[in-house]
Amino acid sequence: MIANVNLALFPSNELLTFAKGTISLATAKRAQLPVIAPFLDNVTQKCDNFRSALKRESKNPLIKLQSEKNDDLSDSFIAFRKQCESASTRRREGWSEAAEALLAVIRKHGWSAHNMGYKAKIAAITKITSEIRAKYPAELAVILGLEWLEELEMAETAFEAVAKQVVEVASANHEPVVADTRPELIAALKALFQTVSLQQISAPSAELDIFTTQLNEFISTSLATVKASDTR
Repeated sequence: MIANVNLALFPSNELLTFAKGTISLATAKRAQLPVIAPFLDNVTQKCDNFRSALKRESKNPLIKLQSEKNDDLSDSFIAFRKQCESASTRRREGWSEAAEALLAVIRKHGWSAHNMGYKAKIAAITKITSEIRAKYPAELAVILGLEWLEELEMAETAFEAVAKQVVEVASANHEPVVADTRPELIAALKALFQTVSLQQISAPSAELDIFTTQLNEFISTSLATVKASDTR
């Protein structure tokens, strides 16, 4: 079976590297495993689209601003999460319980939201802030976290405003954008991995075992690289 991998955690450049590595491994096995051919072709096409969008957007002056707002959003998320983590260790009455309730929301929707792709990050942070606002205002007040949450919400709003501009410019030029081509590439990669896993169940072979081992080793190495980048 192919190891489960959350591709939403991969920043765009790392996702491109991961996709190219997967294509290289699959291409080498194409003749021996013809069942993967259509899925490999799909990944290759989606990877080309994603690479073109990524290259094109890197030259867009709005992209630099979007990257800056993305960094602000990540920093604000980490600041809020750390405030909750810090509060959970306080011995003052009520603080630990209140903080743990907030941390449970963060864990549920995206502990590593700061390292997700743009769409996944916004989705996770929106769920976190919305649920805390709706269900845990008292707990937020106990740990004096309202200001931290407000800063996170402001950073989210600022990022979304720039992201909207990026999409509008691309739409005006009739160009695919990273926000659209990224999830398409992720879906294609998942379809390939699922096919390999299903084939291993329905028609196992030595060649398939070798390919699965190679993919799992590559996934493990790639995840380690992403996690190492996350800690720096």
